[in-house]
Amino acid sequence: MKHSLKTNTLFACVTALLLLALILINGIAVLLSQRYHLEIDLTANAIYRVSADTEALLRSLDRPVEIFVLSDEGGFGGSRELDQVKRIIDQYRRFSAHITLEYIDYAANPVFAVNYPDFRLSHGDIIVQSGGKIKHVPAVTLFRYTQMQDGSLAINSIRAEEAITSAVLNVTSDDTIKIAILSGNGAAENLLFQSILTDNNYEVHSVSITTANLLEYDVALLLLPTIDLSESAIRMLEVFLYNGGRYGKILFYTAGAPQGPMPNLDRFLSEWGIRFLDGAVFETRSVNTYQFQPFYPTSLYMEGRYADMLRDNSMPFLMPVSRPMETLFTARDGYYVETLMIFSETSGVRPADAGADFTADDTELWGPMPALVASSYNAMSASGVPSSEAVPSSEAVPLQSHVIVSASNGIFDQIALHNSSLTNAEYLLNLLGDLTDRDTINILPRSLADRTLGITSAQASALGVILGGLLPAAILLTGAGVWFYRRFR
Repeated sequence: MKHSLKTNTLFACVTALLLLALILINGIAVLLSQRYHLEIDLTANAIYRVSADTEALLRSLDRPVEIFVLSDEGGFGGSRELDQVKRIIDQYRRFSAHITLEYIDYAANPVFAVNYPDFRLSHGDIIVQSGGKIKHVPAVTLFRYTQMQDGSLAINSIRAEEAITSAVLNVTSDDTIKIAILSGNGAAENLLFQSILTDNNYEVHSVSITTANLLEYDVALLLLPTIDLSESAIRMLEVFLYNGGRYGKILFYTAGAPQGPMPNLDRFLSEWGIRFLDGAVFETRSVNTYQFQPFYPTSLYMEGRYADMLRDNSMPFLMPVSRPMETLFTARDGYYVETLMIFSETSGVRPADAGADFTADDTELWGPMPALVASSYNAMSASGVPSSEAVPSSEAVPLQSHVIVSASNGIFDQIALHNSSLTNAEYLLNLLGDLTDRDTINILPRSLADRTLGITSAQASALGVILGGLLPAAILLTGAGVWFYRRFR
């Protein structure tokens, strides 16, 4: 009897100690998780974890950054979307000792709002500051929305990391890339792409194509003009790219099938080795189209650094309603032309004057043909001195300006930029970031769809063996051992 009492007492003590140990371990884990990243995100598109780009930026910080969330910590959440945003926000302080994160109930603390008189603050807004620089991130900009059939708006993706990382880079960067979106001559402005550029730490302005001083900007976007540029406007572009002999400027031009004749603009582009033809590009293979629409072809990446920069270069790039173009040379008098993307050999051109009875059998011009082209002017090479010999590689950047030409302005359409199965947004941000050679980020919205485990078949098999075999076997053996011990003690 005494032996049985001692045994039961021993088991009770061991059980109590194990429970106490579990409580202590759990408490320590909670404390560590508040400072270090101990969670594993198994979703396919890592919607709960900041990207490698953000992590690298945070680890490289060398100055203090304060992040204020205008909500009490317990009240920031309550929905799937807000819980995901909170998980993202909480990771910023874990990857950098220079980040401080504080939740502020600003409604109960009016003194806080007095410090930011230039901003209209609301519940859930985020303020990021470093030194004297402040970035206000409204709560509504933490999400992207889609309009439902009844007219209401629904959240379709989370862009908290995109907005907050951009704000951190904005307040810590000493150099900002300025982009001019040229208006006039029927040119498109594309507010969606402007928003993406702004979110990725570009300073974007809409300026007149005839009156603006483009030399104030690093990049100029000329999107699908429907009226030919005047001689003076062409001269303005030339002055911009020449930049007083310093070069270092970028012109991004997009065309499209609806355009009419543009002799002045065509003459300008021919100097850069590019010529446009009339008509519209179509694709005869459905696998190379978007939703089986022949005039919404996808393009093929040419081998090179931009294709290699993609997270997955097997995903397509959409080129809706494209105008056919060709390159006139690859190198001449300091100009260098590189084809970045092409339409496939099964693509063709429907002439602008084709009748309603036109079919693919009537096509005279077939692919492959250029879809996206980068033309560069290297002043050092033009002078007869190789750039690699003129300036040591560790010193000045070679004197170059670039003209990027797209056969389609539809690359900036919503279906192209917001579709997670296309690379348009990622590729274009990579391209601009590489050409400007400055501190930029490339953070894309996280879709709320496809919440699946992002693991390989081998990992799934291993988890199945552990959870379906080893763990139950261990529990069974432990129970059998306890039973035998108590039965035959």
